[in-house]
Amino acid sequence: MKQVVLAFFCSSSFLLASEYEFNFDELETIETKAYEYSGYIQGDYKYQSINKDSPSFPSKNKNSQDIYLGEFFLNYKYFQENYTFHIDLMANYEDIDNFKNNKTTLNQGFINYKYDDNHQLYLGKKTPKWGKGYYFNPIAFIDRKKDPNDPEASREGFTQLNYKYNKVLENDLKNIAFDAIYLRTTKDFNKDLYTDSSNILALKTYLLYKDIDIDFIYTYNDKQTNKLGVDFSTNLETNFEIHGEYGRFDNGFYSSLLGFKYLTENELTILSEYYYQSETQSKNTPFWDKKYLINSFTQKEPFDLLYVSIYYKNSLNLKDDSFQNKFGVLYTGITNFDLEFSYLKNSGKNSSEYGSKLIDNTSLVSLKYSF
Repeated sequence: MKQVVLAFFCSSSFLLASEYEFNFDELETIETKAYEYSGYIQGDYKYQSINKDSPSFPSKNKNSQDIYLGEFFLNYKYFQENYTFHIDLMANYEDIDNFKNNKTTLNQGFINYKYDDNHQLYLGKKTPKWGKGYYFNPIAFIDRKKDPNDPEASREGFTQLNYKYNKVLENDLKNIAFDAIYLRTTKDFNKDLYTDSSNILALKTYLLYKDIDIDFIYTYNDKQTNKLGVDFSTNLETNFEIHGEYGRFDNGFYSSLLGFKYLTENELTILSEYYYQSETQSKNTPFWDKKYLINSFTQKEPFDLLYVSIYYKNSLNLKDDSFQNKFGVLYTGITNFDLEFSYLKNSGKNSSEYGSKLIDNTSLVSLKYSF
């Protein structure tokens, strides 16, 4: 390493004419930090108009409500030889129409042991984040569902033991990786995954064949339904990516996803996903019906406005033709700060999914500080 650094500085000296001096003793004293951290503090204000035609309207019996939200997120890693200690901590405060609540959640908290370049172990609370979809993940069998209005938000994981194998190859099959995850559930432990006492074994094989990412997943549960899934993603061009997922349960239920992401020369990002599930779900969950289509458009620096992005997202229930529109503006011109304004509107017949929601529309102002 010293020889490479020496050659670089010797060649540079002809151009710099000895303007700078370099001391190799100083190079030896440079130390890598044993830890790293990042996070953010975010405050939101929402003004929401109430839908008088919603079946839930009697629970509010008013025209509007105010919501104040605060969120603190910390990602911390500590490195000790072959071990990494990883923590994701989330603290939330909410004031919904003067009803106040706060909670602190350990989203992730695990130890990673790297035996060598091919073998690793993880033990603790972890979020696998399986699947290629942006809004839906039919094969994320041991993950919590994404928030459709904030799909990139940090999510709480489940306590597990994870063995990971990875091998880089030098042919059309460029990479192969394998995950084996064991989880135990009881009425008090990992209870949000299954309420019954059960043992779960989740297996994932990842392949990078030429330029195609492929995952094969199988999840065994000694008390519940077993599950099988596959996904893929690839770039047809450098600015055009397609992806898909298919998940099936032993009881016959299945769901699928097909989507693409395209970036134009003018830095307009177009993202579209079609989602289908064979049976309807509980209406208390988002995307409970059978068919959905989501389209989003994000334009960076429109009209040459520096540090500004505008976006539009449409979520459409293809069974009842109800939909949700969201418009937003994001400003990032102040270092480490994001300022966002958005407006969300639910539309459809009174009996439809989006038309029957309690909230008719939401106006949002959000300020986020990242560190």
